[in-house]
Amino acid sequence: MPIALRTKLDGRAALVTLVTWAALMSASAHAMAQDRLARGQYIFNLAGCEGCHTDKKNKGPRLGGGRAFKTDYGTFYSPNITPERTTGIGDWSFKNFKRALREGIAPDGSHYFPAFPYTSYTHMTDEDLTALWTYLQAQPAVTQTNSAHKLRAPFRWRWLMVFWNALYLDPGPKADWSRGRYIVEALSHCQECHTPRNMLGGYRRDMAFAGTKRNPEGIAIPNITPDPQTGVGKWKAPDFDMLLTIGMLPDGDFVGGVMSESVSHSTSKMTAQDRKSTIKHLQSLPPIHNPVKAPKAKETGGNEWD
Repeated sequence: MPIALRTKLDGRAALVTLVTWAALMSASAHAMAQDRLARGQYIFNLAGCEGCHTDKKNKGPRLGGGRAFKTDYGTFYSPNITPERTTGIGDWSFKNFKRALREGIAPDGSHYFPAFPYTSYTHMTDEDLTALWTYLQAQPAVTQTNSAHKLRAPFRWRWLMVFWNALYLDPGPKADWSRGRYIVEALSHCQECHTPRNMLGGYRRDMAFAGTKRNPEGIAIPNITPDPQTGVGKWKAPDFDMLLTIGMLPDGDFVGGVMSESVSHSTSKMTAQDRKSTIKHLQSLPPIHNPVKAPKAKETGGNEWD
């Protein structure tokens, strides 16, 4: 074969190989992006972002913020977390996002209040933070101005959060945590409701997951430790599974209030393996005797389980 012809054919072959390689790389990159987006949606669901950041009571736009949380300290309003540049987080960098969830600090350097559960989200892995960021950036942008919190002094003084964080923020992922503990304490942040707090709003670690007769929003929260008298010590794995998937309690009743939202937006969307890991961790908690007899919702205006 003439050298010129051979060179020409070799060149064509190289070009075909290059085009094929580029196509494969593009397809691979697209597949990775889709996987990350799907992963982000899963983390978004487990973290309960939609319930807090959508004011459904007033028919507010999805993730546009504005939901009111009335507490003993005043009223907190959730912010717009859509990728809108002026009123949302469209101007944020991933570094801003990571710092907000890990340290509770806004892009302008101000401190968030722990009504935003960064004390739990701080334990999320870099991989899950990246996936969640990817998903949020892919959502429709909504122009909706954030509402200012209505808090009484001294709870409205953000600079005090420096001292609060020194006392109660344990930052960063925990390499020794099981998958179940990671879901319960980092992603789904169950302790935010089920662990009673002291007068400064910090967790009472000695009463972890033992419930409270009145949380900061004035809602009774049940004891979910394995105490057989006052907690869920008599529950079997299928009982937990029914609660997490459809919100049904062992007595046949269904949860309402905040827990109903958690089931709808979060726990019902878990994989079977993650539910199993979650249940295993809840059953492994130290039992704590703490009688929290929550009255029926229809009698008092609402509590977490009834």
